[in-house]
Amino acid sequence: MDDMDWSDFDMDFPKAEVLLLNFSSDKYVLPPFLSKMTRLKVLVIINNGMSPAILRDFSMFANLSKLRSLWLERVHVPELYNTTIPMKHLHKMSLILCKINNSFDQTGVDVSSIFPKLGDLTIDHCDDLVTLPSSICKMTSLNSLSITNCPRLGELPKNLSKLLALELLRLYACPELKALPDEICELPQLKYLDISQCVSMSCLPEDIGKLKTLEKIDMRECYISGRVKSAVSLESLRHVICDKDVAFIWEEVERAVPGLKVEAAEKCFSLDWLDE
Repeated sequence: MDDMDWSDFDMDFPKAEVLLLNFSSDKYVLPPFLSKMTRLKVLVIINNGMSPAILRDFSMFANLSKLRSLWLERVHVPELYNTTIPMKHLHKMSLILCKINNSFDQTGVDVSSIFPKLGDLTIDHCDDLVTLPSSICKMTSLNSLSITNCPRLGELPKNLSKLLALELLRLYACPELKALPDEICELPQLKYLDISQCVSMSCLPEDIGKLKTLEKIDMRECYISGRVKSAVSLESLRHVICDKDVAFIWEEVERAVPGLKVEAAEKCFSLDWLDE
């Protein structure tokens, strides 16, 4: 769809709260009637084409003052430094199979001012995501941060401890991620940590025992073999999922923390062939 195609559709949906745009193309112009949908709360944009689509007319988002949930799939994420109007009520944003195009690391981009009330951020299968902006740590309302299947993500911001409301941190299948920043141990509300299939990660932070609210750790297919002494202080921990060959690092913790269950799983695959 381009500008001329939409000119044949003179539509008005003043009471609509949910809009799903499903298309298959490498270029797509957002429909003009979107700017008049002032009650819109949920917007889902899905491209079923083979490659990410370039979206045009993102400026009309300025009129969507009540938008609470945004799902973008297989599109190019717009450059955030061109966004001057904050999405004040956006609570949940999902970027799936998207091209980030350095949108997050442009000089001067403060994502916390663009999304001041964001509580749930999901980034999945975005193969050009290398790092996150430090300004993401100023999102004091962020409750859930899920970054999965991002093969180039190499590090996390150092000042993660500023995410005072964060309860869920999922870093599933990020093979280039070698370590968690020490500052993660200062997160006051963290309950769930998922680092499964982060195959380059070899150790946990030394002060992980400071996470007094942590209830669950999933570390399947991680090659972490060193015990962390402070882990015996994880008083709220109730469930650890790990591979059988590293379950021994939790033996002392299991004795020290009442109610803790260590679930040792068989590996799904082996990398032994790399040494042959």
